[in-house]
Amino acid sequence: MNDRDQCYIEMKGFRFLDVLGCGACGVVYKIYDPAYDREFALKSVLESKFNKNEIQSMQDVDDNNVIRLYGYDYYQGSVYLLMEYCPCSLEKFLKYRNSISNLLLIKYSMGILKSIRACHHANVAHLDIKPANFLIDQYDRIRVTDFGLSAKHLLNELDIQYAGSVPFMAPEILSKLPHDSLKADIWAIGVTFFIMATGKLPWIGNDRNTVCHNLMMMPPRIDLIENKEYAEIVNKCLQKDPEMRPTIDEMFEYPIFHEESIAIIKKPVHNTFIVNSRRTCSRSQISFICQPRLQKMKLH
Repeated sequence: MNDRDQCYIEMKGFRFLDVLGCGACGVVYKIYDPAYDREFALKSVLESKFNKNEIQSMQDVDDNNVIRLYGYDYYQGSVYLLMEYCPCSLEKFLKYRNSISNLLLIKYSMGILKSIRACHHANVAHLDIKPANFLIDQYDRIRVTDFGLSAKHLLNELDIQYAGSVPFMAPEILSKLPHDSLKADIWAIGVTFFIMATGKLPWIGNDRNTVCHNLMMMPPRIDLIENKEYAEIVNKCLQKDPEMRPTIDEMFEYPIFHEESIAIIKKPVHNTFIVNSRRTCSRSQISFICQPRLQKMKLH
């Protein structure tokens, strides 16, 4: 932790617990607020690298499948986002599992689709969909996070933002072509689903250049997915022609994702990897940061 972040955390009266993740643009800490007896995620980003769409996108997408942003602050050249804490990421969950059951595969896939549907219905393209950016909360629900690359999707307009993570970047983004950002999200969902089903990437490659080449030139290894109905859906998402990919609403038309077909999934699933976090606060207990839902945090 750098001195600035340490100073900010101490000044706010928070207690540092852990580093949840870090990247080129910033770091996310797990912190504890004794005033509310609650754990939070605190994201620190250099102001020079901060995408203001991140705050706007989280304001626009108000849904139970999206991580809540409680407040934000500026301090000595950094931006701090105080967010809901979840005990595990989908990436970490998959890392510690050789495979997941078909039940969990469909359940978590539904959670991903619901979270991105909320984004797309709010005309927000996430643009950084991958297992690391889906969290699993204490109720075993999938929640999407990290809107640092998100953008407002304008009807009948193509995007020219070329960012993301290989191989989750669609071919049209890698080729730096104007593109439909919502269809680029569908590609990334397909890659995420493939990893969930197989534990592997859709294309062979030991380095970024090889993966990029195979992504552009080779079909995905769909035969590795045992569930053939699920494999068909993944294949639709990974069409190199974005016009051939389904929309997020069309994804829900596949029988495997029909509510009546997966009623059993609504039953509690025991997850031995996730442990309960500290006692959560009721809405009234945290009203000072939730009402209004988002506000600039005040220093003590």
